Amino acid sequence: MAQIYAIGNAHLDPAWMWTWQEGSAEAKATLRSALDRMKEYPEFRFVCSSASVFQWIEEFDPKMFEEIRQRVHEGRFILVGGMHVQPDCNLPSGEGFARQTLYAQRYFYDRFGVTAKVGYNVDSFGHNAMLPQILKKSGMNYYIFMRPCDTENPELSNLFRWISPDGTSVLTARIPQPYNYYPMGQKQLSARIQEIFSVLPEGSEEALLFYGVGNHGGGPTKRNIETILQYNKENDNAISFADPEEYFQAVEKRNPVLPEWHDDLQHHASGCYSAVSEIKTLNRRSETALTKAEFSGFLASSLLDRKFPTEELRRGWKNVCFNHFHDILGGCAIEIAYEDVRSFAHEALSISTKLTNNAYQSLSWAVDTSDSACGLPIVVFNSHPFEATALVSINKQACAICDENGKNIPMQYIASPTKACTMRDDTIFVAKIPPLGYRTYYMQNKETVLNYLSSYKEAKFDKKELFQKHENTTNDLVSVTENSMENEFFKCTFSPEQGKVLSIFDKISQKELLSHGGSEWAVIDEKDHDTWSHAKNYFDQRIGEFSGDSFKILETGPVRARVKLVSRYGESKLTQYFSLTSGLDEIRVDAQIDWHEKQKMLKLSYQTSFEESEVYYEIPFGVIKRPPNGEEEPMLSWAALKNKNGEGFALLNNNKYSASVKGSVFSLTAVRSPLYGDHGRTPHSEMVYTDQGAHSFSYVIKSLRKEDSWHTLIQAARVLNTPLTEVLENHHQGFLPLTSSCLKISAENILISALKRSEDGKGTVVRLYETDGKASHFTLELPKLPILEADASPYSIQTFRLDDGEKEWREVLITEFEIDE
Repeated sequence: MAQIYAIGNAHLDPAWMWTWQEGSAEAKATLRSALDRMKEYPEFRFVCSSASVFQWIEEFDPKMFEEIRQRVHEGRFILVGGMHVQPDCNLPSGEGFARQTLYAQRYFYDRFGVTAKVGYNVDSFGHNAMLPQILKKSGMNYYIFMRPCDTENPELSNLFRWISPDGTSVLTARIPQPYNYYPMGQKQLSARIQEIFSVLPEGSEEALLFYGVGNHGGGPTKRNIETILQYNKENDNAISFADPEEYFQAVEKRNPVLPEWHDDLQHHASGCYSAVSEIKTLNRRSETALTKAEFSGFLASSLLDRKFPTEELRRGWKNVCFNHFHDILGGCAIEIAYEDVRSFAHEALSISTKLTNNAYQSLSWAVDTSDSACGLPIVVFNSHPFEATALVSINKQACAICDENGKNIPMQYIASPTKACTMRDDTIFVAKIPPLGYRTYYMQNKETVLNYLSSYKEAKFDKKELFQKHENTTNDLVSVTENSMENEFFKCTFSPEQGKVLSIFDKISQKELLSHGGSEWAVIDEKDHDTWSHAKNYFDQRIGEFSGDSFKILETGPVRARVKLVSRYGESKLTQYFSLTSGLDEIRVDAQIDWHEKQKMLKLSYQTSFEESEVYYEIPFGVIKRPPNGEEEPMLSWAALKNKNGEGFALLNNNKYSASVKGSVFSLTAVRSPLYGDHGRTPHSEMVYTDQGAHSFSYVIKSLRKEDSWHTLIQAARVLNTPLTEVLENHHQGFLPLTSSCLKISAENILISALKRSEDGKGTVVRLYETDGKASHFTLELPKLPILEADASPYSIQTFRLDDGEKEWREVLITEFEIDE
C-alpha cells in the first residue's frame, strides 16, 4: 500500500517583502504555533530549517527554546537543512557554503544533541552541481528542493539520485509545488495526493505531502491537521505525520532503480544572478575579506604564537551567512530590507579589516628592519595559499624600489589621490610574494639617499644599482600609442570614435582573441522581465549600445600602461580603465558606471575568435560546462570559452555573478534595473528602480593557452578579488626574516579554502579542494605541524583535522565532526 509522508512546515522568509525584524517576530509566532499544535495533537510533527531562526528564539524566549529542545528530543520537532538560512544556492562561494553548514550543524548539535540529516532548500532559485558533495560532507545524505519546477526543467524526475562532479550522490526529492499547500477538505486532499503520485517515477510507493501556511510564517493549522486525521480514518492511515528522513529511508529500503542527474539544477529566476548590484558586491567583499582575515590570523598565530580569532571570525561569517538568504542575495527583497543587510555586511567587513590589520601590523613589527642603509621598508603580505605576483601601490613618491637582496625593481609614478594636498605622486611596482607569506621591499627617498651617501661604504647594496634614477628607468615591454597599448603578453587596439576594443592580440600564442566585431557595450530591453525574471532566462532584446565619448592615455611607464575609455548611452556613462602591466599575463579593466536606465540591462560583450567552443563557469568549489546558447547563467569569479585545442578566452570579475555566451560571444552582465520586488504585478508610481546611479567593478581578460588548467584562472581570480597588502614600516629590531612563507603544497591543482583553528579550539583544520578534475597525490607543509599527505579525487572537497599534540592528520566532515563510516 502506498504511504504518504506528511511534512508539516512553515516557509519562513526572514526577510523578503519585510525587514528581518519583522521576519524574526514572525519566526517567534510561527514556532509558538507549532508547539501549541503539538500539545493539541499528539501525532503532529513539525519540520523547521535554518539555525538563525532557532538562535532568535533562544535570545527572545529561553523558556520557549527549552520547550523546542524537549520536542526535538521526542522526535516531533525536526531539524532539517543544516544551514544558517536557506541560501541562494548558486552565488555564495564554496567556503560560504562550508560556513553555512559548519556553524549551523555545530549549533544544532550543541543545543539539541542532533544534526540535520536532510538538506532542505525548498525556495532557493536553482542549485549548484557541487551541493551533493557539500551536503554529504556536512552529514546530510538527502536533499529536498522545489525549484526549478517541472515546467522549468521537465527532464528532472521528482525523485532521483543527484551526483556531483566528484561522484558523491545524495537521494533527492523535488516537491511538486507548492510547499505551503493548505488542505481545505477531503476532496481537495485526495486530489493533491493523486497529483503527487502522478509525477513520481513509475512504481513509487512513497510520497511527500508538504502542508502548512507560508510565506510569512504560519505553519500547519488545526484544520490542516484535522483534515489529514479524517483522511486517515477513511483510508487506513495512509498518511503519516513524518520526518522527511523517514521517507528517504523507506525509498532506500525498497531500493528502486532511480534516474541519475549529473548537473546543476537550473533555471529559476535568472534575473536574481544580477539584481541589486550592491548586495552582490558586499557579498563578494565580505567573503573574501573574512577569508583573508582567517589566513592572516593563521600566519600570525604560526609565526608569533598569537591567539587565533575564532570567535570574531564566526561572528563575521554568520552575518555573511544570513545575507546569503536567497531573497536577500538574489536581490528580490524590498528596498528597505537592504538597509540592515548593508549593516550586517559592513560589520563583517569591519571585523575582517581589523583582524587582518592587527595580524599584519604585528608581523611586520616583528620583521628585522634595523638596517637603516637599506631604505624605508615595505612589508608586502600575500594571504593566498600560492605564490602571488601582483601590482602594489604605495602612498609615497619613491626615488627607487628594491627587494630584500638589493635588486632594483622597476617602478612608476601614478597620480595620487593626495596630490591636491601633497603635490606628489604615488608609486607602483610589481611584487612577487611566497604562499601565505610576506616579503620586504625597500623604498628610497631623499632622506635615505643622503644617509646612504654619508655611509655608503658600509651599505650592503650597490650604489649604482640602488639609486638608478626613475626617469632613466625604461622598459620596452610596455608601450602606448594613440590607439593601442601593449606589454610582453598582449597588444590591445581601441577605436576611440566607437568607444570599443577592436583587437586583443596574444603575443605568446600569436593569436587574435577577438573577431572583427571586437567589443560591444550592449543595452538590453527587459520591460517584460520582473525582478526575478520569472520564466525568462534569455536577456537578448538588444535596443542599442554605448557609443564612444572620449579616449585618453593616462599612464606610460616601465611598469604599467593605462588608458581611459568613456562611452555613453542616453543619460548613462560608462568609464573603463584598461591597463597592461609588465610581468602580468592579463588585461585589467576597472569600470565605473553611472546608470540611469530603467528596466534595462547592460552587457559588456566581447565577440571572440573562438568558434565552436565550450563554455565553463566557476561554481562553488568547482567548475561546470554549460551550453553556449545565450541563456543567462550564474557564475562566481570567472567564466571561459575553450575550444578543442584547449585555447580560449576567459573573463574574471570581482563582484559580478551573471553572464551569457551565445556561440563565440561572451557577455558579462554588468547592471540591470528592474523594480525592487516586482513580482509581475501592476506597478505604482512610487515604486523604486534598482541600481540607479554609480557602480564600480573590475574585470580581467586572460588568454587560455594549451598548457593552462583551471587552477591558473582560479588563482588569478583570487588575486583580483583579494589584493596583496602592504605595510609601510620603519627601522626596528625583530626576530623574523625579511621574507617568509607559512605554507608549501606540492600540487598546484589543490587549493586551500580554509586554514584555521578548530571550532572547539583543540586542533588545526585545513580545507582543500581539487580544481582541475584530475586525481592527485599531495603533501602540505605548515610551520610546527606534521606534514599532511593525502590523495584527492577529481573535484573533491576534503577537510582535515590535526588535534593538538597529535602527529597524524585525519579527514573529517566540513562541520569538523567525525566521518561516520
